Amino acid sequence: MMIEKDLPEYIQYLLIFVQLFAVGLFIYLVWPYIRQEKWREKFIENKTARSLIIVFILIFIFLYGLSSLFDAFFPIERLDQVK
Repeated sequence: MMIEKDLPEYIQYLLIFVQLFAVGLFIYLVWPYIRQEKWREKFIENKTARSLIIVFILIFIFLYGLSSLFDAFFPIERLDQVK
């Protein structure tokens, strides 16, 4: 079974470069549309949208905390290595 440590180092760096290039290309293509939007009127001054954003942030914090709790008390055990 191959894991990421089995890959040659240059392939790992190539994959990281491809991912960063894809993110840069996406931002380059989407940026004109992002700049044209009136974000303040849509999200900050709209009370319903602001409430939804706050709820999503609270859900994210709750899930992050819950996953940290499970990582701390129930660590992952490697099955491919003998202790």
